[in-house]
Amino acid sequence: MSTIAKQKVLFMGLGASGKSSIRSVVFEGKSVEEVKDYNATINYTRSTKSIIDSAFQIFDCGGQEAFITVFVGEKAEFIFSDVSILVWVVDVSNFDAVSTSKFYFDLAVKKLTEYSPEAEIFCLFHKIDLLLPNMKEQVIQTMKSYFIAEESFDIHYRGTSIYDKSIYLAVGEMVQTLIIKTSKAQTVSEAIQEFIWTHKELSGIAVYTTEEGLPVFEEGDMADRIILPANLWLSNYDRITNEFASDETFKTTLETNDYIFIFQRLKNELLLSGIAKKVAPLQYVLVKMEQLAEIISRLL
Repeated sequence: MSTIAKQKVLFMGLGASGKSSIRSVVFEGKSVEEVKDYNATINYTRSTKSIIDSAFQIFDCGGQEAFITVFVGEKAEFIFSDVSILVWVVDVSNFDAVSTSKFYFDLAVKKLTEYSPEAEIFCLFHKIDLLLPNMKEQVIQTMKSYFIAEESFDIHYRGTSIYDKSIYLAVGEMVQTLIIKTSKAQTVSEAIQEFIWTHKELSGIAVYTTEEGLPVFEEGDMADRIILPANLWLSNYDRITNEFASDETFKTTLETNDYIFIFQRLKNELLLSGIAKKVAPLQYVLVKMEQLAEIISRLL
C-alpha cells in the first residue's frame, strides 16, 4: 500500500509553554538536558514523520502573541487547513498566563472549525512536574473545566511532563489516532487483539517506535506497564547489539518478582514488547511472542 497523504499535527500555545521541547524530546530523540535552554521558535518549524503507512507533518508554531495573532489572522487558512490534530500546550506552572492562553485557544478553535472541522484536539497541561504532588489532580481538573470549546470537537485532556512517561503516553495516543486510519494498521491491530484474546497468559502487548519509544499499538490490561522498561531497553539497544553483534531478530527478557517482559525488534523500526505474569513458563511466553512477531512482520 502506498503512503497516504500527509496529515498535519499542529503544536500551538503560548511562548515557553514547552512545545518545542516536547517535539524535540519525543520526535527527535533528544535528551531533556539538550532542550533545557531552547530559544523561542520564530514563526513556525515543520518536520515530517512516517510510521507504517501513515505520514504526518508536525508544525511547531511560535508562541509569542505577535506570531499567534498572525496564525489566527492572515495565515489562518495555511496554518489550520488539513489539520488532523491540534495540540494546545498550556504551562500549568505559569498561572498568570492561563487566561491569555485560553483567549488564543478559543481563536484557534474557531479557525479549526472553519478549515478542519473533523480534527481532534489534545490539550496538554504541561510541566506538571513543577506542581506539588497534592495539587496536580486538582489543577488538571480545573484546567479541563476551563479549556472547553463551544464547537463540537473531541478534546482530549492530558497532564504531561518531559521528565516522565506521561508525554510519551499522550503523544502515543496521537500517533495511534493517526495511523489507525490506514488499512495496514487496522489489520495489525486486529491481529494483536485476536492473539492476546487467544493467549490469555499474556497480560499485555505493545508495539513501539524504536527511535522515539512511542506506543503504536497497545492491547491487554497491563499494556501501559510496558512503556518504561521498553524505553529502557531501547535506550540500551545499540550498546547491546554492538556487544553481542546481533541482528534484527535480537530479543531479550526482563524479569521482576511478579512479571516477565519480552522485547523483540521488528522490521520497519518497531519494537514488539509483551508482559506476562510469572505463572506462565518463560519458554512458553517466548514461543508465543515469536509467533506474534512473525504474524506482525508478515502484515507490515
